[in-house]
Amino acid sequence: MLSRFSILTFSASLLLSINASAALSLDRMIVYFDPDKAPRQDIIVSNPDNETLYLQTEVYEVKNPGSDDEDRVRITDPEKMKLLTTPNKAIIPANSRKTVRLVSLEKPTKNELVYRVTFKPVVGDLEASQTAIKLLIAYQTLIFIRPDNPKYNVSAKQQGNQLVFTNSGNINAVMRNGQYCTTQKDDSCKSISDTTRIYAGQSWSLAIPSGAVRVKYGLFDGAFEKTQEFAVKQVSNS
Repeated sequence: MLSRFSILTFSASLLLSINASAALSLDRMIVYFDPDKAPRQDIIVSNPDNETLYLQTEVYEVKNPGSDDEDRVRITDPEKMKLLTTPNKAIIPANSRKTVRLVSLEKPTKNELVYRVTFKPVVGDLEASQTAIKLLIAYQTLIFIRPDNPKYNVSAKQQGNQLVFTNSGNINAVMRNGQYCTTQKDDSCKSISDTTRIYAGQSWSLAIPSGAVRVKYGLFDGAFEKTQEFAVKQVSNS
């Protein structure tokens, strides 16, 4: 869930069949706006192709992130635009790159604000004496605008054979590098493959492995990772 892309296709009816592509790459897929830093961040967009890249950006506000009611709303009204991309359209020559600046016009007073920005190639002219299919790969970045005193606060409550994690803080944290241990000794610990991003105000459930007496997760806030341990009662998964 840390990066996503979509594939758009365009076809031109000519004679035979060939493939063409328009590529781009970004220097990062997740951006954090910290409250004590300037409200602007730069993303470098590279065009590794031998053809000119026509780039367009789209801004989406993510409402109720991480919940069943999550909604991604594209913002097109300039008066409602609180996250700007400059430029929002660009021409990038072959084997070149361009900087796109993100500018935040607001600071949240409660929980962090979440946006997604799509960087997508725009179809140019196809010149061929054959039927051409042009594949366009669009990338989407995840943007976090943080309030003053940003802090996650992840706790866990056992419900039967589930461990329910809840984040009562005001920013998200990535739960990763999980382990469960069958004794208090670290040599009894084994890896947990389950991982997630737990947003402010949201919960996430983990099936407790059989025999586990404690669970450990690394909680990553975008800059630092801190390991946190959660005690559990032994349960049977039979």
